[in-house]
Amino acid sequence: MKNVYSFILFIVLSTLFSACNESDKQSENTETEETSATVETSTKNLVGMINGTIYSVPSPYEIMEHVQDLNLQYNQNLPNTVANLNLYESNFKKLLNMGIYGIDVSYMSLYDQVSEALNYFAAIKSLANQIELSTIFDATTMERLEDNMGNLDSLLTILTSKYQESDKLLKGENQTSEAALIMTGCWIESLYLLTQIEKMKDNPTTIHKIAEHKFAAESILNILRPYYEKSNDFKELINDIVDLCYEYDGIDYEYTYKAPTTIAEKHLTIINSESELAILPEHISHITNKIESIRNKIIK
Repeated sequence: MKNVYSFILFIVLSTLFSACNESDKQSENTETEETSATVETSTKNLVGMINGTIYSVPSPYEIMEHVQDLNLQYNQNLPNTVANLNLYESNFKKLLNMGIYGIDVSYMSLYDQVSEALNYFAAIKSLANQIELSTIFDATTMERLEDNMGNLDSLLTILTSKYQESDKLLKGENQTSEAALIMTGCWIESLYLLTQIEKMKDNPTTIHKIAEHKFAAESILNILRPYYEKSNDFKELINDIVDLCYEYDGIDYEYTYKAPTTIAEKHLTIINSESELAILPEHISHITNKIESIRNKIIK
């Protein structure tokens, strides 16, 4: 199942795209090698670089694995409905929601929601076409996705490679702000899902994972800051994430450095450092309300 979660992100959806290593520097690698590198590092954090700034966010694999461990029923109200697709007129919202839908597909795949996932694949393809990534999410790709709906590992392996292609194409055309938005959408939806799942079932591990997003929020803020003056949309998004970071400021944490593990033949670095966080119920409440507010501005 690692391929499934490691995904999509991914990311992008991963933004999915360049997770764990800078794919631009490995253009000679095969698709299999790139996907493998992403999967192995994604069991903990997704690490990459956009416009020279390194980001590190909790991986979708780890989040979805946790959701699976909770044995909760599928909640069809959690994903952003594809009925909202026609609301996204600006590329700004299209890119953010491409990331959001990617995480939603991960959630659906966890519960074998095949027909619903197909609708979301179509939504991702539609957004890809509108932002000129149609050569990546083409008819052949969609057919492959449909043919592998019963094989989650294969399904997410395909998505991972396609999102890596998206990231590579955007960076190649110097569209780093676009890549940053897809990554941001993935991160927002990941945190949103965790906070909503905490509402469904109180669990100390869920709370700790929400707390760990303190560092991801700062990381996302760093990759977005260079675009503050690009548009009012960027300004509002960045200001909202700054407010979220303020909510995280009350969390106490201790950081323990552990040397990273490097696997040279796979161009792979695994981050082993650990952190201990102390978070109060009011922190969870404030973070939950803030991320929901940010997400609502994006999906509506």
